[in-house]
Amino acid sequence: MNKTTLTVVVALALAGSAQATVVFGNTFDNGFFTPFSASTPATVRYGDSGWFGGGSDAPLGLTGITLGLAMANSTREGSADVRFTFHDGDPSGLVFGSAAQLFSTTVRVTLPDAAENGGPVFFNLSIPLTGVSTLGGFNNVGWSVSVSNFDSDGQFGFQCSSGFGQTAGYYTNNASWYNGTNWSLFSFGSGAFGVANFVAELQAVPAPGAVASLAALGLAAGRRRRR
Repeated sequence: MNKTTLTVVVALALAGSAQATVVFGNTFDNGFFTPFSASTPATVRYGDSGWFGGGSDAPLGLTGITLGLAMANSTREGSADVRFTFHDGDPSGLVFGSAAQLFSTTVRVTLPDAAENGGPVFFNLSIPLTGVSTLGGFNNVGWSVSVSNFDSDGQFGFQCSSGFGQTAGYYTNNASWYNGTNWSLFSFGSGAFGVANFVAELQAVPAPGAVASLAALGLAAGRRRRR
């Protein structure tokens, strides 16, 4: 079997399987950030972003995203409506991507009793993204979260990853914050542990004609500079 034939066979195998692949992911290695409480207005949003393309990649169809969340200082079980939006790049429009909203949903989330567990509680929220696709190119991705009907005496937010914690795709140094009127960016300081990188895992499958892009993703750990 020559090299050309082998390449075709590999591409056909990828096309046939079309299994969901983690295209963006990181590890929980940098503490947690819990900005939401009962006093937070429903208009306040926090977001983050990254990318996993090479600049000329085809769009990819997505299957879902899993967010790493945190609950602190609660003394009873509670709940909140979590509004999740998915974007082409950072939702602020201040980093990479157009910030166009590609998907939105509201999920009722149970907020754990942190005191009963002896401290902060960390849990995941998985949101299906079936039918949603990236826009190609660098395949910029981003998301934001707001809360309403917040019924808890604690603080709710995100697990965080460092610059060393990236396992797939590429992170951006800053997260974003919408105060009800304007977007701004923030980080936690300098260096690899100063980045604001919320824990998330994004899964995708090849969109039509995008098998080669899936094979070439690289899923490299760490950050790549873009100019």
